[in-house]
Amino acid sequence: MKKIAILMVVAVAFGGVLWMKSRTPKQVSRVPAITSIEGVRAADPARSSSVLLFADPREADAKCGCAEVIRLARDAASVPGVVVREFDTRKGTAEAKQYSVRVSPTVIITDADGAERTRFEGESQDVITKLHGALTSLQDNASRDKATHR
Repeated sequence: MKKIAILMVVAVAFGGVLWMKSRTPKQVSRVPAITSIEGVRAADPARSSSVLLFADPREADAKCGCAEVIRLARDAASVPGVVVREFDTRKGTAEAKQYSVRVSPTVIITDADGAERTRFEGESQDVITKLHGALTSLQDNASRDKATHR
């Protein structure tokens, strides 16, 4: 009887954690999870934007959504003019406070002046798909800038 009761408590706790995790981005987000990618390019073609990655770096090699978000954000460093900066969510940083980061992982795309243009919170497949699209748009914008500045 005790084993069944303990199993029930564990199941309820696990369900509660999953429910809380799925609800957290909606409750704490101060900006829409996905905003328009338009306006990401800045006047300075040498540095058009930054990708700010707030995550636990220990998850980078895992086989989960968080790892995929980390890899996508890191890959943005190959885009001309894009600077990728990483912040460990286990440590409180001034940048996390400045951008009101409450969910890990969070990826924020900023313009050259540091103004937030797009935010992606969490690791759902929907977030991963939209992040991939936004980073592809950054690549496309960099290619267009390179072609027009020749």
